[in-house]
Amino acid sequence: MSPLVEEGQEPPLKVGVSIARRLMTAAAIWTVLVLLAGGASLQGLYRSETLQRLDADIDATLLTLISAVDSDDQGGLIFTPSLRPNDERFQRVFSGRYWAFVVLASDQSVVHANRSRSFFDVEPILEPEMIRAAVARPGEVVRAETDGPDGARLRVGMRAIRLPERSPPILLYAAIDRSSVNEEVGRFTARLALALGVLAIGLVAGVFGVIRFGLRPLNDIEGKLEEIRSGRRDRLEGVYPRELASLVREINTLIGHNRKIVERARTHVGNLAHALKTPLAVLMNEAGGPGRLNDLVRRQTEAMTASVNHYLRRARAAAQAEVLGVRSDVAEAIEPIARMLERLHRDKGVSIEVEADPRAVFRGERGDLDELVGNVLENAAKWCKRRVKVCVERTEDGVEIRVDDDGPGLAPDDRRRALERGGRLDESEPGTGLGLSIVSDLTEIYGGRLSLEDSPLGGLRVRLELPAAPL
Repeated sequence: MSPLVEEGQEPPLKVGVSIARRLMTAAAIWTVLVLLAGGASLQGLYRSETLQRLDADIDATLLTLISAVDSDDQGGLIFTPSLRPNDERFQRVFSGRYWAFVVLASDQSVVHANRSRSFFDVEPILEPEMIRAAVARPGEVVRAETDGPDGARLRVGMRAIRLPERSPPILLYAAIDRSSVNEEVGRFTARLALALGVLAIGLVAGVFGVIRFGLRPLNDIEGKLEEIRSGRRDRLEGVYPRELASLVREINTLIGHNRKIVERARTHVGNLAHALKTPLAVLMNEAGGPGRLNDLVRRQTEAMTASVNHYLRRARAAAQAEVLGVRSDVAEAIEPIARMLERLHRDKGVSIEVEADPRAVFRGERGDLDELVGNVLENAAKWCKRRVKVCVERTEDGVEIRVDDDGPGLAPDDRRRALERGGRLDESEPGTGLGLSIVSDLTEIYGGRLSLEDSPLGGLRVRLELPAAPL
């Protein structure tokens, strides 16, 4: 079950694997599969070619053996030594090249074998299946692989021939040690693997470059959207591929629509404020005389006016908070308010010290920032003895504003009540009790946080944590 989303909150965005990583992974997997298949095919083809060369040498040896054997009138065998294969490897013991004339009995058993000197004193290994296959197809070469006289693996070719005046056929045997071929195939496979590995790296690097180049317009859009959000740009501009042109148009349309909605909301709020203030002012004037009823009407009218101003201000701030690209310098907002409050409270010698990080830029309207800072500073100047200190820092999460005063402070139990709308802890001071409540509402609208703490100066510390605009 998905987690519940509080009312007014957007559900969290689920971020999946990037498009570039998906394309890279798919391209890498496909490249590896294709190269593996190609490498296996080339290796198999090379192995087949080497075996064909061995078989061609074996076939040539068998043809030579055919001319070196004959039979007489009684069926006896006649071997002509001069016509036998004259390759010197057949004379060297265990050289890897072997031939033999295999004489068979009528039951296809081996009578004896007239073999090359390379066999030395070892008889050729003849499996019954090979003999039966060769006898069953006289004139055809039967191929197989067996162990050689020195334990090496041999590629063997056998051919059965029938001679005049002789009933049992004679087998011609030729074999070549294939270990050298295996080594050659192994060297080829190693070189092929190295070449294909380098090719794979090159292909993957090329695909990576192509993907980066292909996704560059999306990265450009992402950067410009960040500039729009931070207030350095008001729309997407530039030349984009045909596939992204419609997306860019829709984004620009959405941005323009957002601005129109906010402007319409501001207009409605202003109209509503104008429509309500006039009747309330009339009521205040009519209730200006003495009398209990007039006092009651005046107090209720003042409360209605305060409430209307509060909610109109909140609605206007909520609309402004949705505007894309707004940014306000915090130091520029604080300095004039601090100097004005010093002049206003000149009678008790209030000194307001401001330490502001020049990188502290609020992601919101300047009017709302003035409202936030003005209410907090006004409250601090009202209750301090002589000193107020303002510190502004840019943090990883946003902008932090700390306002300290050396006044009486607030007990922990009173701090919650001070943030409630109309919550006044001292009725002797003029005001509506909406100052910190307005600050709390505006801070919440912008996704920030307001907290009241003990101040190092001995009074109250008001800590504002607000969203920061990108630098």
